[in-house]
Amino acid sequence: MKFVRFSDGYSEKFGIVDGEKINEISNSPIGKDYNETGEVFDLDSIKILAPNPNPGKMLCLALNYESHLLGADRPTRPEPFYKNSNAIIGPGDTIILPKDSGLVVCESELVAIIGKTTSNVSEEDALDHVFGYTCGNDVSAREWQSGTRSDKQWWRAKSSDTFGPTGPYIVTDLDPQNLSIRGFVNGVQGQKCHTSEMIFTTAQAISFISRYVTLDCGDMIWTGTSGTTPPINPGGDVTVEIQSIGKLHNLVNLSS
Repeated sequence: MKFVRFSDGYSEKFGIVDGEKINEISNSPIGKDYNETGEVFDLDSIKILAPNPNPGKMLCLALNYESHLLGADRPTRPEPFYKNSNAIIGPGDTIILPKDSGLVVCESELVAIIGKTTSNVSEEDALDHVFGYTCGNDVSAREWQSGTRSDKQWWRAKSSDTFGPTGPYIVTDLDPQNLSIRGFVNGVQGQKCHTSEMIFTTAQAISFISRYVTLDCGDMIWTGTSGTTPPINPGGDVTVEIQSIGKLHNLVNLSS
């Protein structure tokens, strides 16, 4: 199933994507029952919104691809950090770079959305607790994260407003370890990987996190990025493309 949150110009709605049509449903499907309303929209007539705009929490995996270690030690366990929900924007929205942010890069990632309360779950059962998957761009201000001007915590390097584009859809029943990911800046490919390259699988990450932090319906697990992450600059654009999910495209601008 491919779910979408969208605006018809008057209100926020939810729907199931069927080709170039959207069949409206009564409410967000994440962890909830829903009904089809009978209303149908053309996909090209609506604005797609961030599919899950207010998660209770988001945890992101650091150093989860060999190609992204870049000299760092290979982790011996999943290494999650928190990203705040104020960072979330949707497809077509603009990433706003603070004037003093310095080097900012994009990070193309698969994001798992939790569908039910998850505590101390086994690796074998972990994916049964996932509602679906979407594309994410873990925008990161490198100089605040690890440069000479680095902060002691990643609070603004990872969670500045607009630093968390997600979308366009939530897709269910995918194998999270069998998807290709590509990232483009200004139309030029800057990242390419396959989720089978993760050091820790999505199931391993969810199981590990749930030993210590209960995951609630709607929480989001960002599964890490690959390679050398390309810089983004005002006036440009960035696209995250994940097999079977779609393309997440955003413009980039500088704060006023």
